[in-house]
Amino acid sequence: MTNKRKDKEYEVTEHQLFISSFKHWLRLKKENKIAPSKKKMARKITVFVILSAPFRWLQSILIASRLKRVSFKENPPVFVIGHWRSGTTHLHYLLSQDKRFVYLDSFQAFFFRVAFVSKGIMRPLLSKLMPSTRLQDNVKIDAYSPQEEEHPLTNLTEKSGMQIFFFPKNRSYFDKYNVFEGTTEKEIKDWKKVYLKMLKQISLFQGKKKQLLLKNPHNTGRVKILLQLFPNAKFIFIHRNPYEVYSSTRYLYEKAVKTQFLQEFSEKEIEERIIYCYEKSMQKYLEDKHLIPEESLFEISFNELETQPINSLEKIYSNLNISDFNKNKTHFKAYLNTVKSYKKNQLTEIPPEVKDQINTRWKFAFENWKYELVD
Repeated sequence: MTNKRKDKEYEVTEHQLFISSFKHWLRLKKENKIAPSKKKMARKITVFVILSAPFRWLQSILIASRLKRVSFKENPPVFVIGHWRSGTTHLHYLLSQDKRFVYLDSFQAFFFRVAFVSKGIMRPLLSKLMPSTRLQDNVKIDAYSPQEEEHPLTNLTEKSGMQIFFFPKNRSYFDKYNVFEGTTEKEIKDWKKVYLKMLKQISLFQGKKKQLLLKNPHNTGRVKILLQLFPNAKFIFIHRNPYEVYSSTRYLYEKAVKTQFLQEFSEKEIEERIIYCYEKSMQKYLEDKHLIPEESLFEISFNELETQPINSLEKIYSNLNISDFNKNKTHFKAYLNTVKSYKKNQLTEIPPEVKDQINTRWKFAFENWKYELVD
């Protein structure tokens, strides 16, 4: 988030675990060995965890009773899902123009445990300090921009698949809490409890009478568990050419994810991790998507959204029975006008040996979403 100079080159000097509790941070350190080269960052996290403690305790006391009054029974969330770098952010930004929705913003995402008691000071400060675009894709960002709720989840519990972005050697975080393999009933129950409380806190902060719009690639393999929490939730799944997903995800690791590593992880290991996570997430989605009522799921390709955004949104609203599309069309068009000059990153060629792995292990995705395999 920190910038050397506004609109110039950025270097990430913060860590997402800064606002964790001391208990949570100790548990993560107990479960994982931190590399010697990352000890400085680990010490920095410890300092911020200690300094933020009084504010975390104060917030916890102030909102405890208010959280009990938040309910999603009458207004279940809308989930935008799909693998990283598949267009989930673009779709999230577009849908957020509809003012019926509220969403987690960047400020609350990165200051989650102190957001209620620090917004007057920290939100304006964050707006000044953070870059104007995301490091991985040049998408515009500020303190009010939509964010994914997996970011704060990492500060609340070890039961987050995003912990592999910090402790890449420990793949069990992904296996147990993104696709729920090898997870006990108690662990699932605990995950649901933390996740639901987090969503209540987001809703309370943003406006509890409105509908939550949530975008989170980590939720792609969680359909079955999310439906147990929200049987009437709506899901929008977006997919993209697998080759483009791989290249863009590789770039994401290079620009952003690697800055958060607290363990050494080689380039070859990163390549394998990208292939593995896509393989498991998308297979789990395909395995469980039949559980979503037909009227509550809509699938769309990134290419269709990119080339026909208004028609795509109209289909989403119509198929999911979301009202007031015409009322919001001017808002959608106004937003699209602001991103007309946006240019995607130029992605590098995929090495032949990696492409062979993609063609073999992701073949199911090419077949399901009708993308052409290239030798």
